Amino acid sequence: MEQVKNYILTCDTLALLPYFNKYGECWTIVIEKYEKYLVKERPKDLLAESCSYYGVSLKGIIDAAKKILPHQRMLPVCIPVLDLCFFPTKSMEHLDCQWISHSAIRHVVSKGKHSTIVLINHEKVVVEKHMSIIYNKMKSASHINDTYKRRINEGKEYHSFILYEKPSCYDCKRKS
Repeated sequence: MEQVKNYILTCDTLALLPYFNKYGECWTIVIEKYEKYLVKERPKDLLAESCSYYGVSLKGIIDAAKKILPHQRMLPVCIPVLDLCFFPTKSMEHLDCQWISHSAIRHVVSKGKHSTIVLINHEKVVVEKHMSIIYNKMKSASHINDTYKRRINEGKEYHSFILYEKPSCYDCKRKS
């Protein structure tokens, strides 16, 4: 696994997993479609830097998610410009929180109170959550991502409407 100093999420990013080195420092294992990297940053910090890189803040994304899913905790983090949405396996304040892209999941295998998430590249991630909880998290992430897509498309349609609509008094002015 290649160690890199900096990392920004891309469309190929599938999961961000905590890794504790021999000194107890929390770093991140980044799983991509075809690569794996070790980054000397916590998963949450890596996520926050990537959000900033794409012009949004992690706090802003969480606040927006709260409006879409008002009574839910441990909200997914979506970056609409990348069409990516990651859900946390625990509170993001926990160092051992794993972040999984909802669209990167091939299937989930139940192992009692634990689950194994099989990613689209066949990598396996063991999670300390029951399979039904993982599916609920996937559903929430999908709902938020779909909401953003719909809003973006509606914004584009509205913008086109404004650009191409005749002014309401167009016919009145021609007749005078």
